[in-house]
Amino acid sequence: MGMSAQLHAARLMLRRGRGIGDLLPILAFAASTGVLAMVLGGLGAFMTRAAAVGDGGGSAAGASGGDDMLAFLMICALIATALLVPSAMSLGASAARLSLSRRERQLAAVRLVGGTRGQVGLVAVLDVLVQALIGSVIGLGLHVAVIPLLMRLDFAIAPFRFGELLLPWWGYPALLAGAALMAVASGAFGLIGVSISPLGVARQSRTVRMSILRMVVWVVLLVAFIVASKLLSYIPGLDAAVGIAIMLTLMALVVWSVNLVGPFLVWVVARMTAAIAPTPALLVGARRLAADPRAGWRAVSGIAFGLIIAGMLTLISSLSIDSGDEAGRAMGHALATGGYLTLAITSVLAAVSTGVTQTARLLEQGEVLRAQHVAGATVAQLHRARFAEIGIPLSLAGIVAAISALVLILPVMSGVGDPLIGLALYITAAAAALGLVAASVAVSGPLVGRLARTQG
Repeated sequence: MGMSAQLHAARLMLRRGRGIGDLLPILAFAASTGVLAMVLGGLGAFMTRAAAVGDGGGSAAGASGGDDMLAFLMICALIATALLVPSAMSLGASAARLSLSRRERQLAAVRLVGGTRGQVGLVAVLDVLVQALIGSVIGLGLHVAVIPLLMRLDFAIAPFRFGELLLPWWGYPALLAGAALMAVASGAFGLIGVSISPLGVARQSRTVRMSILRMVVWVVLLVAFIVASKLLSYIPGLDAAVGIAIMLTLMALVVWSVNLVGPFLVWVVARMTAAIAPTPALLVGARRLAADPRAGWRAVSGIAFGLIIAGMLTLISSLSIDSGDEAGRAMGHALATGGYLTLAITSVLAAVSTGVTQTARLLEQGEVLRAQHVAGATVAQLHRARFAEIGIPLSLAGIVAAISALVLILPVMSGVGDPLIGLALYITAAAAALGLVAASVAVSGPLVGRLARTQG
């Protein structure tokens, strides 16, 4: 296939996608880029206020603000950024992999008519790139649209102005370029795990490689965070900014490692469950997970992160207890506002991630569902198998998130007020997260019967 034919095939593929499956990656890229722009814009606003106070512009803090207040709020904004950015980037990377998996048969068709592996890879990456750019532009538009709502938030300082919450002019093309680079890199890396040979697609052959190193990395990062939190304060001459940067980096790595260890645990537990499954539905669900643990984990990765944020709010709620003075009440109110804002952003990411991955996974399983229905499985049985398939990674997400959240708040547990308030908030947030998963499963549920009854 010559270069002109290759580009013609690319144009045909890019024009062809008009179904819901082709809109899902765009939606995921929009949410990812929009959240990144909002979080970075908010961080920039706090840093600008803090710099103004440092330069003598004390009025930027407002009547109830001060140097210490703004400095502490900026640290909290850095922590929130370290927690949210990995999740938003992970959603964008997942969108790229989702786009590739949706194109698998079309890519195989290009191979069948003479395209080389390199040419097919270029077509696939171009497809992902276009979806990333469209979604990112939509996301940046949504970021600008929600700024008036963010201006109404009360952080116990003078309200932010519209311009303060915007990124600098170069930030928007930088985000677009970053989204494009991430999409291209994720797409190129994802091609390793996507079978694009005609025979491989026909046989649905995939090689699942899960290494125990995933678990080792997660445990090492948890231990490193605990050790650093205990030892950094005893290092003579260590600059406070350096110590904060180290802790924020380790915190971000711990959050990132949740998505590293998750697929491994899903793979191990699914294989064990399939070996002892007492019902056909559980057996089918476990075998699906064992065959593609990454996809199973992606369906709940947003919820796992939401539960980590809920664990962090345990600390925030405890610190927000009325301290008896005006400064303490203002600080507690600002912490609670920031905490709930972070949880709200996380909930949006979790909702998009869960809804997109659940719907996409059903679309990918359309032929399997039809074959099982023709073989005698009722739609009710297919539903039970699907709930079994989501139940295993959901349970593991709760366990991994609880352990990670406990480690992240462990260094300051001795300073909390009433732990019962934090525990109540955590249970409430966890119940809301689980309800979100149940809602996403229920919303896409009618697709099961529709796909099962569709004539091939």
